[in-house]
Amino acid sequence: MGRKSAASVHQLKTLPPTSEAFVENVKRAHFQACIWRSALTGEAPDMDPLENGWVSDDNFGVLMPVTLPPQTEIAPAAVMKLIQCGCSSETPCSTERCGCVAGQMSCSAFCRCRAEIRTCRNRWALLKQRIEDANDSDEDESIDEDDSDD
Repeated sequence: MGRKSAASVHQLKTLPPTSEAFVENVKRAHFQACIWRSALTGEAPDMDPLENGWVSDDNFGVLMPVTLPPQTEIAPAAVMKLIQCGCSSETPCSTERCGCVAGQMSCSAFCRCRAEIRTCRNRWALLKQRIEDANDSDEDESIDEDDSDD
């Protein structure tokens, strides 16, 4: 097995879900199973999606999944200390004192800076954003070229 880089060791997607997130996922799965089961009868289940893991987005008129109940911490405090920086200066995440910068990782929504492009100065996050922007523009150009071939 090869050595893992600092960025691959600290991927948030590798963390297991919290118990609260698991409960919300089970609610949505149960609601979906009830809909599928009732599909053969032609009668919708007498269940309110807003009480079964969904919240209404009035701006777009759609239901959005509840990943965590309101006022629930994303992860236990001990885990948060491991995966977040605590930068609070005028230019957060701009020096090696930032744990994310020192580990050559982008900041995340868990960090005090919230990985806000307007405030976070993490060079790794800025580099990642530039790469993503370049990839997006390359995709747009290839789509435009495909359209002009017609």
